[in-house]
Amino acid sequence: MLTVELGEELLIIKSEQPLKVLSSAMLNPGIGRYQYFVNRTVDKNYYPEDAKCEYEQFLQQYTMPLQMTVAMMTAVQQRFVMREQYVDGETAIDVFITAGLGNAVDVTQSYQYTYKPAVGTINIFVFVDGDMSDEAFIQAYHCIIEAKVKVLHERGVIDKQSGTIATGTSTDSVALAVMGRGEFHAYGGSITRLGALIGKGVAATLHKAIDGYDAYQKGELR
Repeated sequence: MLTVELGEELLIIKSEQPLKVLSSAMLNPGIGRYQYFVNRTVDKNYYPEDAKCEYEQFLQQYTMPLQMTVAMMTAVQQRFVMREQYVDGETAIDVFITAGLGNAVDVTQSYQYTYKPAVGTINIFVFVDGDMSDEAFIQAYHCIIEAKVKVLHERGVIDKQSGTIATGTSTDSVALAVMGRGEFHAYGGSITRLGALIGKGVAATLHKAIDGYDAYQKGELR
């Protein structure tokens, strides 16, 4: 079970027990077992000398042990986080996404240009209430990335440097966490039930997150 605390500048997701996680988060990236998941909003002009060190110092005011925390960062206010839940059979996923598109990049063209680092980003957390093999774990993570790229293509999000369709932003972060209980999945690729559920859930949730971002940029939301 997940407990969620949502403020204007901070999203904290807590699991009852440590979960197996694969992530590209700013704090504690890679593979490990973690119990706390954080998405923090910072100012667009946030450029500390050592962002990781600053983030660790920031989190010390909370009760979360750093060694058990996966943490991301964005310029998007947390009130625009989109959370959706999807179920297929005995497996359920819980998806949390914030979407900022100000520094969209086409990775196939980025070698030609110089990009300024930025904190506007697409941050994705996917929690799977189920169990899976290591192979399925990696395949499921791939499905998250594939779904993100597909949505950006459908939305026509452009890399302003190259003028081509973006594949992400320069600072995207993704975390996949597995409860390790219930229905077991040997495989998690795009034609499996698990992969298809993740693809469907991430795509639908990201579309909604981008809708909110677009509305805010147009002044329709405050």
